[in-house]
Amino acid sequence: MIIGLSDTAFAYRGTIQDIIWLFYPGAELMPEHKGEFFLHLTLRQEEQVLWAEAQLFSNGTSMAHREEGLPLLTEETPNELKRLARMAVYRILESFSGRRPTPWGIMTGVRPTKVVHRLLDLGWAAKDIRLYLVEKYALRQDKAALITAIAETQRPFLLSREQAGRLVSIYIGIPFCPTRCLYCSFPSYPIKHHRTVVEPFLNVLLEEIRVVGQTLQSRGLTVQTIYLGGGTPTSLSVEQLQTLLEAVNGHLRTEGTVEVTVEGGRPDTLKEEILALLAQQGVTRLSINPQSMNQKTLDVIGRSHTVEDVYRAVEEARKYKFATINMDVIIGLPGETVQDVTRTVNSLLQLKPENVTVHALALKRASHLKQRLAEFPLSEAGQAAAMWEETARGASRLGLEPYYMYRQKQMVGNLENIGYALPGHACIYNIQMIEERQTIIGLGVGAGSKWVDPRTRNLVNEYNAKEPRQYVERLDEYLRRKVSHINHLSTFP
Repeated sequence: MIIGLSDTAFAYRGTIQDIIWLFYPGAELMPEHKGEFFLHLTLRQEEQVLWAEAQLFSNGTSMAHREEGLPLLTEETPNELKRLARMAVYRILESFSGRRPTPWGIMTGVRPTKVVHRLLDLGWAAKDIRLYLVEKYALRQDKAALITAIAETQRPFLLSREQAGRLVSIYIGIPFCPTRCLYCSFPSYPIKHHRTVVEPFLNVLLEEIRVVGQTLQSRGLTVQTIYLGGGTPTSLSVEQLQTLLEAVNGHLRTEGTVEVTVEGGRPDTLKEEILALLAQQGVTRLSINPQSMNQKTLDVIGRSHTVEDVYRAVEEARKYKFATINMDVIIGLPGETVQDVTRTVNSLLQLKPENVTVHALALKRASHLKQRLAEFPLSEAGQAAAMWEETARGASRLGLEPYYMYRQKQMVGNLENIGYALPGHACIYNIQMIEERQTIIGLGVGAGSKWVDPRTRNLVNEYNAKEPRQYVERLDEYLRRKVSHINHLSTFP
């Protein structure tokens, strides 16, 4: 489909394209009156009032919709104009198509809770925020209530500007797994086929940990949380994992570190000696991620473990008294039905994890699933929503409350990823990483660093290479940048 855009609409195509694609996925946007539709956009400021009007022309007929608003602060006028443009386009396409393609309205970004925190910072009451989200962002009422409640849960964990100048978190990326899952888009290499690069990678990672840790200590900065992800860190040998954790504890962890997470995502890697090592090294939060508790699904997505492996891993982990066990599941996996998700939820009810993270399957460009979509059609929106409701009911039965969430492009049902936790078991790292009010320093392959300026809360994102050999070759470059950023962060009064 081709949609023609007026000059203003074309100039704002980066703002309105994802709104148009909600209704007409992949539509080509052209700067002329061509195609089946023509969209005309007008933006104006009259004294303090801003407005945007969208006009849609199709087959000799036309319709229009206008949105008006005021910026919350004068300096936010450009952003308010963008919001109005998105709303005007959303409403005109909603009227024309007779469809509401998403419960999230014009909130297509990754972190919708940021808007709520912005309003809470300005002193808004929760009931006023919920109304604002429905009226100004076209959210469905239940989603407005959800993200408002999540933001309120997160508030005690968010750092003040002073704290953000003293506390950082660490992410460590281990890019190896037993096998690569069908849906995975992360830097992940089957360890059996890449054993020759494991030791060189680990040697360089240990150096990165040492230099960053010493620089943080010399500047008086404290690591609040540490998260080992990937990949599957527990796919390393016992000796390799012990060396890694000893370096983490020796160079990064202090008395001020309140949480250490290890992704043991593949339960077949959680042998007793690995679990004993994790407990001995003081891991406080362990993720055991089945994704599904249906064997046919595990086989299709390439997990190479059994449902029984999941039960065994959780039961064994309980013996070592980890403070928190998290379990990830994915809704919308190839071939799964609502009944399959119900079976997964019933298994979680038996295993009683303190955390559950529910992901809606996202179709990522780097995944094998993207290349083989004809073999594995995605769940329809209605079915995905029913799966989501099933997981929400299961979390409630476990006494878990939602504490963080984020969204991604091309998610089944235009839904969201959401973390649930028992009171006192929220993953602090997840909150800090999503809300972006704390510096996160990424070490290892594919790790991203989020350098937050405590004064302005402006953010600089930097990434290590996704390929182990490139990471090894570029270590000096990464260390120079990280040391410079840490030195700058430490200048905050």
